[in-house]
Amino acid sequence: ETRPPKGLKMAADDPLEVTGIIKKAARFFGASLVGVCELDRRWIYSHSFDLISKEEAPVEIPEDCKYAIAIAVEMDYQAIMASPTWIGSAAAGLGYSRTAFTAGLLAQYIRGLGWKAIPTGNDTALSIPIAIDAGLGELSRAGIMITREFGPRVRISKVFTDLSLVPDKPIEFGVWDFCLKCGKCADNCPGQAIEHGEPDGHVNNISNNNGLYRWPINAEKCFRFWTATGASCGNCIRVCPFNKEPGWLHDTVKWGVKHTPWLDPLFVKMDSLLGYDKQISADEFWHSK
Repeated sequence: ETRPPKGLKMAADDPLEVTGIIKKAARFFGASLVGVCELDRRWIYSHSFDLISKEEAPVEIPEDCKYAIAIAVEMDYQAIMASPTWIGSAAAGLGYSRTAFTAGLLAQYIRGLGWKAIPTGNDTALSIPIAIDAGLGELSRAGIMITREFGPRVRISKVFTDLSLVPDKPIEFGVWDFCLKCGKCADNCPGQAIEHGEPDGHVNNISNNNGLYRWPINAEKCFRFWTATGASCGNCIRVCPFNKEPGWLHDTVKWGVKHTPWLDPLFVKMDSLLGYDKQISADEFWHSK
C-alpha cells in the first residue's frame, strides 16, 4: 500500500513546481505528451453503462477534483501506415494499453502523495476536448486531436485530481484552416463517417455533443466498419498530412502550415504526390526499420 496515513498530504505550496514534478512523473511512466487543464465538467459523461448487467449509473467526479492531467502516447508510425489491417489495429490496442498503464501509475503516484487521483481512458469523460484544453493539440476534421509532434498518431488518457496544478493553454498551429482545405480523411474513410465541406453544429446521433461548432463524426458508421472487418481502422490517421515522422522537411512544412496558410492546398497535393498516404503491406511493415 503506497498511500500515506489518512489526512497526511505532501505540501503543495508551489503549484508550478508541483506541476513540473507531475509532468516529469507522467513522462517517466510512459507519456509521450502531457498537459494540464482545469476540468471542464461539460466533458464528463452523465452516466456509465455496465455491459454485463445492462444498467446505467451516474458518473460522479468529486467537486474538489478541479484539474485534469491529459496524457498522450505515440503509436507506431509503420504499423499505422498498414491500416486498416490487424497490424494497424494492434498499434491502436497497444496505444490504449500504454495510456491505461501510464494513467494508472500516475494516479497511484499522486495518491501516494496524499491527494485524490482518478485515472480514466475513453470512459468517464471525453478525452479529446480535455487534451485540447490541456494544450496537447488541435481538433481536426476527423474529430481526433492533431499534435505538433505526432500529428493524429496518439491515444489519450487522463487523470482527475484535487492536487493544485498550473494549467497549460490551448495551442493553435494551423490545423483548423488546413482541414478546411484538405479533406483526405473524409475521402479515405471506408465507413464514410467523416464529413466533407464546412464544419457546423449539427448532430448525427447520440455520439455527438450538442452546441459545438466542428465536423461531427458519425461514430456509428465508423464502428459499423470495424465490426464488419473484425479489426479497427486508422485510415484517418494514416492519410493525414500531419502524420509524419520527425525530420527537417516535415518540420519545415509544419512551419509553413502555421505561417503561410495560403500554401495549404500545395502541401496537400504534394503529400499525395509523394505517396505519404499510401497503405503499406504486412510484409513491408515487418521488413521496415
